[in-house]
Amino acid sequence: MKLATLTQSTVVWDIFKKHRSIFPHIRNDYLKRQMSFKNVIFDEGVVIVNNEYKRKVKLNKKVFEKGTYIIHQIVNSVRGNGNATKILKKFLNSLTNVRRCILTVRKSNIVARKFYERMGFKQVDTISWSNKTIKGIIYEIILNDNVVEA
Repeated sequence: MKLATLTQSTVVWDIFKKHRSIFPHIRNDYLKRQMSFKNVIFDEGVVIVNNEYKRKVKLNKKVFEKGTYIIHQIVNSVRGNGNATKILKKFLNSLTNVRRCILTVRKSNIVARKFYERMGFKQVDTISWSNKTIKGIIYEIILNDNVVEA
């Protein structure tokens, strides 16, 4: 798996711009900042923005312990080519000594939700954004021996 570099920031930004309907809140400065923190994977046209929780975090009613990984965004430059599945598996399998990985997704994003469920993520709670006008789902995958098969 390859980390995104600042020299690739324009290419990564262009991928998010093509998916503005899904990621209207993503800004170029945010992506560059995450790249500088080494929180962005860019491999085979797939971008995964992730982070490890440094402390206990509560999302809605669910508490996630320090060390939990969160996927903030995942986007594939070419939908349907199988690369998102391959790179997400590689990412999850690379998480050594990590018990769980979580993500949030808009409730209305059925395509993404089906993808995460195929990958083994389970719905554990709900969430909302923008003064509760946007409904979302919290997904979690328990990593057993760091082997993810879908």
